[in-house]
Amino acid sequence: MALNLPQISLSVSIRNSLLTSVFLLLAILAGVSVLATMRLSALQDAVESINRDRLPEIRALADLNVDVAHTHLVAIRAALSTAAEPRAAAEQELRRRTTEVDAKIARFKESIGDDAPMRMAFDQFVNKWDMYQKQQAVMLEPEVGANRDRLERVVNIETPPLFQAVVDAVEHGIRLADHRADSAINSATLDAQIFRWVLWSVNGVSIMIGLATLLFVIHDVSMPIFRITRSMEAIAKGELQTEIPYADHTNELGLMARALAVFRASLVENERLNAATRTLSELSEWLQSAKSEPELYQMISTVLGGLMPECTGALYIYADSRDVLEIAAEWNGSSTTRALHPDDCWSLRRGHVYIHGTSEVEFRCDHVHDGVNENYCCIPILAHGETVGLLHVEYNSTGQETEAEAKARFADRARLGLACAEHLSIAIANVKLREGLRDQSLRDALTGLNNRRYLIETARRELLRAARSRTPVSVVTLDIDHFKSFNDNHGHEAGDTVLRHIGEILKATFADGEMPCRLGGEEFVVLLPNCTIEEAALRAEELRARVEALNISYGDGMLPRVTISVGVAAYPEAGIDLPEILRVADGALYSAKQRGRNRVELASGGMVPPIDEMTSRAVATLDAIVARAETRPIAPADPESGARVA
Repeated sequence: MALNLPQISLSVSIRNSLLTSVFLLLAILAGVSVLATMRLSALQDAVESINRDRLPEIRALADLNVDVAHTHLVAIRAALSTAAEPRAAAEQELRRRTTEVDAKIARFKESIGDDAPMRMAFDQFVNKWDMYQKQQAVMLEPEVGANRDRLERVVNIETPPLFQAVVDAVEHGIRLADHRADSAINSATLDAQIFRWVLWSVNGVSIMIGLATLLFVIHDVSMPIFRITRSMEAIAKGELQTEIPYADHTNELGLMARALAVFRASLVENERLNAATRTLSELSEWLQSAKSEPELYQMISTVLGGLMPECTGALYIYADSRDVLEIAAEWNGSSTTRALHPDDCWSLRRGHVYIHGTSEVEFRCDHVHDGVNENYCCIPILAHGETVGLLHVEYNSTGQETEAEAKARFADRARLGLACAEHLSIAIANVKLREGLRDQSLRDALTGLNNRRYLIETARRELLRAARSRTPVSVVTLDIDHFKSFNDNHGHEAGDTVLRHIGEILKATFADGEMPCRLGGEEFVVLLPNCTIEEAALRAEELRARVEALNISYGDGMLPRVTISVGVAAYPEAGIDLPEILRVADGALYSAKQRGRNRVELASGGMVPPIDEMTSRAVATLDAIVARAETRPIAPADPESGARVA
């Protein structure tokens, strides 16, 4: 049988298997040869015994049976003959045949020898034959032949039973000889069947040995070599994730598999380093293209998650108050620390990178919870000499690597994190600078509302969208009544306070895609996408009512009541671009001033009457806004630009 020994030398296993198979097959062939010789000799002896002993007896008894029958027929013919010559000829032939039968009986008796069953059967035949001869003599007596009735009685009634007894005795001997021949044949047939089953069993064992040897060669030699070769071809094609089988074996296959695994690990590491280098190069370009901080943080999360798949990481950015760092991006899992104080991290306290898990003297950061692996690093994000954030990377061991391998891989990931931090710091500083400049260019510093530039850019986009979707766009223009006189009487600081309160009311009244803007001075514009002129007029009346109900405290007293005049126009009735629509809305605004101020005028010339219920709701909302405004201190003016800070 084949020896399946995959954990010893493959050459020894193959040699043992083949030698064992050959030895067993030779032993089986030798045994089959001996059995075949013995069985063939036994079959030959059985055939010779049948030919020598049984068949002659059967032939002799058959001849004897035929001669007895002929003798009986001749005796009947002689007895029934009435003429002298035919009777004499029949009697002469009867004597001749009787003599031949007696001679054959004597020869058969000599051939029987010591065969007791056959001798007993033969003695019965001889007795029957003697009785038949006596009856035959009676049948041939002249007196019997002279009496016709007596002759018929002897021939037809008395003689047939005796003749039949002789025939039965002969047939009994024939059956006995046949039975013996059949027994010999059956014994030889049984031996042949047994030998056939032995041969089939031997053939089956031989086939099983051959199949076992073939399976061993296929399973333990051909298939492993084929699988390892296929893995080598796949790795050569760049499929580095291909599984390498038999690496745990101690034979030649295991040596080949482990050598291939080392080669693959080297290729994987080289490929990873090359990919990381390319990714960092591309990352810098992509990060510089980010248009906003959310987009930048999303890009950082995506790239770092793929660049360090075995690491969980988070990016923390300083809040505007500079007293806490809030999580801005995370990858490969959720961080349990959503915000941290600068004193919670050793890297921020010491001012440089802190790698935990590589030194004998080290302490865990306060922001790291107990479930975090000891291998983690914190990297400050520095931009223009200022710390803007923190990069935190936690290494998650797979459990299939040794502690030394985990330390080495973590050190590599820490170096990669340092390289990433350099690119991140520049990108974060640039996007913050761009957003700050953009915010300054698009937002009014005093009221916090969007400015004219933002209105022009947004209106162009919304009008194009409205032209495609055939939806209305309304424009509400407003300014504060008698604002110049208000400044002259109460001072510019009081005027700035009024403007800030108006800005608060505009932001509270319009939201969800509606864009209130300050054009300059006391002039404001609200862009209302997907809003009809009637709906815009109702919103403008709500705004007018809120402003009218506004109570502004300033210094030790209250400022006089403030009112606004409002004009409303809509696309496309008033025009197809912003300047045309503003011109029509300004016309409605001037009409409102001419008609007494503190009112809303539509571009068509109609006036929106005050709405009591709407006014009541506006007053209730305004009370809350005023309460918040009264608790907010008046911001001092910027000494360089003279602008008020909201």
